[in-house]
Amino acid sequence: MSNAYRIASGLIILGFVMLCQPLTHELFVWGFPVLLCGVVLFMILDHIPDRRPGEEETHG
Repeated sequence: MSNAYRIASGLIILGFVMLCQPLTHELFVWGFPVLLCGVVLFMILDHIPDRRPGEEETHG
């Protein structure tokens, strides 16, 4: 699941850079949706329990 976290972090950084750049208005307009997708993806991944192969849940 480490790759998914890297993608989410990359989207957040890319969106932030797109919002702060002074070159084109198109990048600025797309900056917030990219940033938002990264944040939402990160939040979803953060709520998925980390399961490693071979581990079993113990009840009781």
